[in-house]
Amino acid sequence: MTDFDSLNPLVSPDQGAADLRLLLFTPLVLYGEAGEYRPLLANDWAWEADQRVLVLRIRQDLTWHDGTPVTAEDVAWTLRIAADPEYSYLSDDFTALRDVAVVDSATLEVRFAEPFIAGLEAFVGLPILPRHLLADLPIVDFATAEYHRAPVGSGPFRFANRRSDGSIILERASGYPEDLGRPFLDRLVLRTIPEKASLVVEVETSGVDLCVTTSSVADAVERSRVEVTPIEPAATQVVPLNTRIAPLDDARVRRALSAALRRSEIAATISSIARPARNPLPESSPWYDSDLLQADDDSALAVSLLEDAGWPLTGDVRRNAQGQELRFTLLAPQVTEVPMVMVQAQLRRLGVQVDLRFMEWTSYVGLLQSPDDRPAAMALGFVPSRVFNVESDLYSTFHTGEYSNLGFYSVPEVDALLERLMTALPTEERAAIYDELQRRVVEDVPIIYTINEPRLLIRGPRLQGVAVDLNGPFASVTKWWISPTPRRIGG
Repeated sequence: MTDFDSLNPLVSPDQGAADLRLLLFTPLVLYGEAGEYRPLLANDWAWEADQRVLVLRIRQDLTWHDGTPVTAEDVAWTLRIAADPEYSYLSDDFTALRDVAVVDSATLEVRFAEPFIAGLEAFVGLPILPRHLLADLPIVDFATAEYHRAPVGSGPFRFANRRSDGSIILERASGYPEDLGRPFLDRLVLRTIPEKASLVVEVETSGVDLCVTTSSVADAVERSRVEVTPIEPAATQVVPLNTRIAPLDDARVRRALSAALRRSEIAATISSIARPARNPLPESSPWYDSDLLQADDDSALAVSLLEDAGWPLTGDVRRNAQGQELRFTLLAPQVTEVPMVMVQAQLRRLGVQVDLRFMEWTSYVGLLQSPDDRPAAMALGFVPSRVFNVESDLYSTFHTGEYSNLGFYSVPEVDALLERLMTALPTEERAAIYDELQRRVVEDVPIIYTINEPRLLIRGPRLQGVAVDLNGPFASVTKWWISPTPRRIGG
């Protein structure tokens, strides 16, 4: 769920903005059906110089929704700001970018300081922005520019307007290339429905034709009236722990918190399709090791670790030798209230006091972007940005000083492993590094992994042609159509 405050995923971590990019923008490439990449704006590419140079050739028949042609200059400018943390939320993906050179209006060379291991996957779904509308903006104004609320894109739909109720109108873009798929639908209306009960009524009565929501709705809707499809990869709910703040600066305390959780109970409060998460890698990753998991539902281990760390139980709470309670603040977005209340209750049984604070999403994102204001612990959910090459996700999450390292985790040995992982390696050495990184995250617990929660796409009987793949819930939007006679779900 999103408030649609920003429709540009380059500057917003909101998953809604990431989902909508395929409506408003034409990325360079998307995932194909069998592990390959499907051309969109880029119609050809080649790697040179031991994967240090990527030559991109872009199609010449796309225009921005204001009629200006899309050129290699737009792509080059977008890649440069995507690599700049002053501009982009996605800069961690392009830390190795050295330069982008425009050869001609249809060709550019993307140059890296070292072999770019992430390969073409780093460019999947990346929204290319209009240089002629944004390049002259001062950097201090870029993040808050009105453009992000009303973007001019190059995708199959164009932004039309925002209604007073917060809904957004998108209209079919004229002249979108036929081979990329001209939409059948004339218009899309995007709405936010924050209350689950209202959402269930809307989808079951065809008040909305399609919604993307959390898995908590899975057990509430009548399956004979709608089609429910999980969206993979699943969103993972995590609790990053601030390793600079006592008592969470002690790895024994962090391990104890993980061991005290009963993740299966937490998952059950969400839905029947949510499942426990205990590892930093997606379960679909070839490097995922099911033997390297954070401790779970082990109260004996949790008690032993806390007593060893100097936090014995005194009455109902744990106190150290100075009489201080084992207590910390956990800040969470409002949408995570149910699982985080469960986390609070489970830790209370251990004698750990958790002060829960909830915030609405926009304010919470602002705090994520203010490192000095972060509390002892934060809760959030994220969808892995990579399906095949997860090195950059691990690097940005666990390397010292990186933007997504929300708990300020800093271990020189881990940094060295991550830096090595970002280079070209034999498969055996890469596997060994992945194993060691998983082991360190299990032992150090800079982040507590709680549950994997597939988001859901719920389709009503009027809307046809809907399919979900690795590119997200709107990957098939150009093929959607409305049946004049609603069809029975499953028929």
